[in-house]
Amino acid sequence: MAEERDPHRDPLSDEFGSHPVGTGVGAAGGAVAGAAAGMAGGPLGIAAGGVVGAVVGGLAGRAAAEAINPKAEEAHWRARFQQESYYEQGRNFDDYGPAYRYGVQSRGHYEDDWDTAASRLETGWEDARAGSSLSWQQAQPASRAAWERVDTLRTSTYPDTSQAMGEARSTGDTSGRREDVLHVLQDLVECCKDGEYGFQSCAENTRREDLKAVFTQRMQDCQRGAQALQDQIRRLGGDVKDSGSVLGAVHRGWVSVKSALSNHDDEALLTEAERGEDTALARYRQALQKPLPDAIRTLVERQLQGVQRHHDQIQMLRNQFGAAR
Repeated sequence: MAEERDPHRDPLSDEFGSHPVGTGVGAAGGAVAGAAAGMAGGPLGIAAGGVVGAVVGGLAGRAAAEAINPKAEEAHWRARFQQESYYEQGRNFDDYGPAYRYGVQSRGHYEDDWDTAASRLETGWEDARAGSSLSWQQAQPASRAAWERVDTLRTSTYPDTSQAMGEARSTGDTSGRREDVLHVLQDLVECCKDGEYGFQSCAENTRREDLKAVFTQRMQDCQRGAQALQDQIRRLGGDVKDSGSVLGAVHRGWVSVKSALSNHDDEALLTEAERGEDTALARYRQALQKPLPDAIRTLVERQLQGVQRHHDQIQMLRNQFGAAR
């Protein structure tokens, strides 16, 4: 009978204490990077580069995975799951716990990103649910949150591990220090809150129902944007601050909105809304100049695209008002 291997033996050193999430993903990523570095040497160079890259990547992944303690992850989510945007009132951790564990464990099995792996994860949920009453549709946000937190911890807590693959990777470390990433996220939450209050004030003071609908939709978009950013702050273990106010919005871009509101001037409201969106665009672009983990960078880029679309819409409406005068 073959000897049963301990599931936490290191596949590189055969020692106990391996972290499968870090070693598996690190080895796979290292193999790809190593093979790329070996292309100059032809087929033998590619093969050798892949082997060396897998070893170096595995070691780097193991170092990063010291931050990924399954018990610590469970404790993290147990303390926070009711604060997440996908939480359904009345459910307990027995429902969400298996979804979080599934996300953490699955991250070690797939080198793909979440969107690529999601269909295979859906197939495996029935075996992983362990008594959870959640459907995959309900469990997926929790699993994804845990998956993305693994990515964030691997890159943010141990930013120097990417250097272990050094010459094999030309992209360098783009993860950023945890404190700096939290600062960027908090600034964008404040930006969203400013927009929420500014657009709410515009919606309450316009005379036109079509503009009220536009301003209300943008206010709700800002609310959702802030919530998504706050979810990332929680996943990094940061404290969510209740920031933003009408006064803050005035000081941070909506500079003349008070005057526009007092006059109930729709064109002036649009002008100030556009000015507020100009400020938001600048803050989002500044954020993207900072090193951010991939999952957070994707979120910020997606929100920036939304801000740009709304800016262009507001600008078009303002131009229409000006042309009609």
